Amino acid sequence: MSTTRPLANDPLTSAWAAGLRSSLRAYARTHLPDAMVPAHFVVLPELPKLPNGKVDRGSLPPLTAEETPESAFVAPRTPVETQLARIWQDLLGLPKVGVETSFFDLGGDSLTVLQMTAQVREIYDVRLDLRRMFEDPTVAQLARMVSSQADPTVTGAGNPRGVTSEAMTADAVLPADIVPEDGAVPASAGPYRTVLLTGGTGYTGAFLLRELLDRSTATVYVLVRADGPEQAGERVLGNLAEYGLLRDGDQERIAGVPGDTGRPYLGLTKAAYHELAAEVELIIHNAAISSWIVPYAKIKPVNVFGALEVLRLACRKRVKAVHFVSTIGVYPGHEGERSWPEARLTEVDHVVGGYRQSKWVADSLMLQARDRGVPAHVYRLGAITGSQTTGACSPDTFINHLIKGCVQLGAYLDHDLLLDLVPVDFCAATVVHTALSGGRAEAVFNVPSAGSVGMNAIFELIVAYGYPLRRLDYRSWYRELAAAVERGEENELAVYLPLFGADQPAEEVGYLGSRPDFRTDNLRAALEGSDITCKPVDRELFDLYLDYFVSSGFLPAPPGGTARPQTQWSSS
Repeated sequence: MSTTRPLANDPLTSAWAAGLRSSLRAYARTHLPDAMVPAHFVVLPELPKLPNGKVDRGSLPPLTAEETPESAFVAPRTPVETQLARIWQDLLGLPKVGVETSFFDLGGDSLTVLQMTAQVREIYDVRLDLRRMFEDPTVAQLARMVSSQADPTVTGAGNPRGVTSEAMTADAVLPADIVPEDGAVPASAGPYRTVLLTGGTGYTGAFLLRELLDRSTATVYVLVRADGPEQAGERVLGNLAEYGLLRDGDQERIAGVPGDTGRPYLGLTKAAYHELAAEVELIIHNAAISSWIVPYAKIKPVNVFGALEVLRLACRKRVKAVHFVSTIGVYPGHEGERSWPEARLTEVDHVVGGYRQSKWVADSLMLQARDRGVPAHVYRLGAITGSQTTGACSPDTFINHLIKGCVQLGAYLDHDLLLDLVPVDFCAATVVHTALSGGRAEAVFNVPSAGSVGMNAIFELIVAYGYPLRRLDYRSWYRELAAAVERGEENELAVYLPLFGADQPAEEVGYLGSRPDFRTDNLRAALEGSDITCKPVDRELFDLYLDYFVSSGFLPAPPGGTARPQTQWSSS
């Protein structure tokens, strides 16, 4: 019988487990006497149970050297992490240091912490928050603290969550096996009997699925993490209901497929994979990790490898058109005016952060597959915001976290930044209408807002709604935010502190003075004759969003007032 641990052959899960052990150990050290802090933490997929439901202690795996913190090794992923790991190695006399392993588990103590912080200050000229360091004493956390303050020319990283341009370019080479297989049924131009949707249990995915059900008679296969088809279907229907999009009879046309875009064969058995390859005629690939604070290395399995697995599926049994949901974030940041045509990506420098870089790579791979005979289309969407008809909006986007954080703080940052906010239902209708049209010659579609709006203007709309927010210069705003987090106050932006330096935000937040012009010739051609239009972000639309946030409990009602009655987004 094999003694290999369940997590041993899954690097992504192993990295997650290592981080969890480190977090648990830090929490225990904070709340328990030293003598009571467990020496080992073992992460299991689930606890073994007796027939009566109690934990079967006799079946728990024994502690082995493999489970010790030192062996849960996650290698450095950025130049900053590499440099910091070397400092730790020298101080602690170790041959290697994992970026998710606790400093104290590696043999560090209060004295070596002070020595280490002194070296870091000398190299990077930064002030370290030791309280945050003790809460999560890892290279990864230290790298985030350093990179949020240090001059990029000193860190040599360009961006702590990203990788080099050379690494991106290397990843953006389509493997040789991604080519339509011999004897594959040619691609259909529609009407389509079957469609595969990835990312169907997310916010944008819910609206894409609604459009597919409304604009076609196709059976929609939805790939979703689940224990089986029944649970997969329940998750999909529950997600539709959450945004008021579930209709009678939907379950008859939705087939939940338990799988995972971040795994080979999309997490399916080979039999299920080949059955899906033979049945599906069209793919809309929307699944992605969209967090701005997750490093490229952790996003890559889903956002890059997942794109490759979708393209491989598109080449098997029958050729399938792939419609890929990308982002205008794949365009490099630039000050001043710059026009971006609907064309292949040619510039890699100044595409920053793990999320944007991973989408740049996947975007490039899609268009290379098109050269090999896969009808691939790319939609570069603006920052997706709420429905323009109901106001239904996911709270889990950076701009919405920023809004809530500023409401909690009672102040917003004076920042000369243009935002391209695009209603989610407009995006979904655009993608699905174009995909179902079939056989379009255009490969790339820019889908920006009806008109860019300044960040200050957004907050002025929020003030007009009734929230008494003070307008502060960036440095004053940052000091108030950092102080609130330091005091332990609840703030939505606490997790985003790595994106905010003392003097300016990170590049992911946006380039000051940037005035991009996104060309939409292909988009206009695709939507010609349809009823699909995009509303501008104005007082009426933003009131609709804020009404939804108050009604759903994401935001408190403004002082002295309540949200207007909100009934449109309830399920019908």
